[in-house]
Amino acid sequence: MADDAVAAEPAHPLLLVRKLRQVALVGALAVLGYLGIAVLGDTDSIRAGLRQLGSGQWLILLGLSLLNYGLRFLRWHAFLQVLGARVPLAMDLRIYVAGFAFTVTPGKVGEAVRSVYLRAAGVPWSPGLAALAVERALDLAVMTMLAALALRVFADQAVPALLLVGLIAGLLVLITRPRTLRWLLGWLPKHGRLGQLARSTTAIIVDARVLLAPKRLLGGLGLGLMAWSAEAWGFYLLLHWLGVGQESLHAMGVYALSMLAGALSFLPGGLGGAEAAMVALLVADGTLFGTAVLATVICRAVTLWFAVVLGIGAVLMLGRRR
Repeated sequence: MADDAVAAEPAHPLLLVRKLRQVALVGALAVLGYLGIAVLGDTDSIRAGLRQLGSGQWLILLGLSLLNYGLRFLRWHAFLQVLGARVPLAMDLRIYVAGFAFTVTPGKVGEAVRSVYLRAAGVPWSPGLAALAVERALDLAVMTMLAALALRVFADQAVPALLLVGLIAGLLVLITRPRTLRWLLGWLPKHGRLGQLARSTTAIIVDARVLLAPKRLLGGLGLGLMAWSAEAWGFYLLLHWLGVGQESLHAMGVYALSMLAGALSFLPGGLGGAEAAMVALLVADGTLFGTAVLATVICRAVTLWFAVVLGIGAVLMLGRRR
């Protein structure tokens, strides 16, 4: 196993720098978008809402987000341990958090940069990519379960949600059936880029199947449920502090539905899709438009953008240890 100095060196530093510039551009565009929405909203209610939040409440929201990241990291580290990737805990934490810097990429695929750092630490590509794929599948399943909390009010969303649950269940079953996947991949050409893709995908699937053994699957779902429930609970607290009278479970369901809308939009970080869904769901519940806009912007700031800032810090830390 390489030491920390070697492990911290990314395989493609120029590519990472270019991607960080893209993240900065997306962030600047997001700020402009948030300002535009705020101008369209009720500025008086937005200012009044901001005055209702003290420093202690901001710390609680950020703390719940940190709890989310921490629980998901424990799941990630356990996955790597199962796959035989022995990375020191502190180094693995920096690598995991560094992936957040690239969350604002379509489908969060930029988080695969963790495998670049792991590769420099002597870990093959497949364990990191398999852990990331299983994480995404489990998170999607968890968010679907949380979104079901809001279905009793938004009954018209029941059919799409059930279809999504069925799709997730089908994917999980497919991943745990390597023979079926090998048969499907066998239709691809044996040589060239498609052949290499098929071989790489097969290696990732084999590792993913190990992570989806019954006990590990339940453990991963449990940690994911606790992690995302923490952020969803923070959204409920935020609404409560802003004077929005929603039940806790319903508010958590609205948060999950919004995140699903953002994820399924395949926009960078769900930007635009998640915000539009959250504002629309809150307004449909009777929340004032200005308050809905404020709650949405604050929620995204203490969850998505807080993670991005931490991720950029981790990337810089890893770069200094080259």
